[in-house]
Parts: sequence; C-alpha cells; structure tokens
Amino acid sequence: MPRPPSDSRPRLVAAARELLQRQGYQATGLSEIVAASGAPRGSLYYLFPGGKQELAVAAIGESADEFTRLIRETAAHAPDVRSFCERFAMHLSRGLVESGYLGGCPVSTVTLDSAPRSTALTLACRDAYRQWRTALTQALVRYGIAAARAERLAALMLSAVEGAMIIARAECSTAPLDDIHLDLAALAIAATDSTQTSRATEV
Repeated sequence: MPRPPSDSRPRLVAAARELLQRQGYQATGLSEIVAASGAPRGSLYYLFPGGKQELAVAAIGESADEFTRLIRETAAHAPDVRSFCERFAMHLSRGLVESGYLGGCPVSTVTLDSAPRSTALTLACRDAYRQWRTALTQALVRYGIAAARAERLAALMLSAVEGAMIIARAECSTAPLDDIHLDLAALAIAATDSTQTSRATEV
C-alpha cells in the first residue's frame, strides 16, 4: 500500500477530536471522521490499524496534551492564583461560546459513553485526567500552596470544571463556569494563606 500523505494523521486526529467532543465515541462513525478530515480513506487503516478505537485513543492523548499546555501556559502568565482561576475559566468559556456550546471536553464524552466497557479508552481517559491533575497541582504549588493540599485542591478543581462544562452545554450559558471559578479562587487563596501562616509559625 502506498504511504499516505504526511498530513493525513493530524487531519484524522483533529476530526476525531472534534466529533468526539460533540457527540461522544459511540455516536461517531469512522466514515464520518474520514469525511470530516478530508484524508484518503485508505490512510485511516494504514495509520490506525486498530481502527476507530486506536484513533480515539490518539485523539484523547492529543486533547490531554493540549489541555495540559493550557494549564501550564495560563499559570506561566498569571501573576497570582486568583488570576490563574479567572483566566483558565475565561478560556474554557470562550471555547464553549465559539463552538455554539457544541464543544467541550472529548475526554468527558468518551468517559461517559465508553468507560469502563473499553479497556483501551478507559486507560486513555484515566491517563488524561491524571495528567491534568498533575499539571494543576504543579501550578498551585507554584503559587505557594503546600503540595499535599495542592493535590487535593487540584482534584476538586478538575471535578468542578468538568462538571461545570457539562452543565454549561446543557444551559447554553457560561454561567456555571463563571460561578465556580470565583469559589475555586477563594479556596486556592485560602490555601495559600494557610500555607504562609504555617511557615511563619514554624519560623
């Protein structure tokens, strides 16, 4: 079989990511992904011999990496934890609005309709969530929160954001994200203050 065009893989993965976040794994067909990507159909099985599941795992992996970069870049440019929470929520809200509330997180949609039935998809989603929790923890530690507290707070933030995005899609409103980021910021600031107070006491 001739080697497919070099841009076929990113086109297929990008199409899979968009369709997965809009309609989930079960409702997305391979023909639909190929049509949306514009890549030759033969390139699909050349690049992804495992078919739809292998392509979905690749799409989840790229989504995980992109979201991790967002967390790290937001932390790198936010001077304090309040700004971090605000900018992070604003970015997610903008993505929802620009997609007409059809977008969201492909990891959550795949998790909801395919985990734990598919071992490969379950592991891919699990790895994505763990990767994001680690990135959030590292960001919070940078703002002066103790590591153990930062890890617990990161888990809460991730759960709150994922839930808020689902509710935002149902309501076609960014209000759920607007609401939670204020409370998450308050919790993070309190954790920062608590850590600073503890260190001062030790000194």
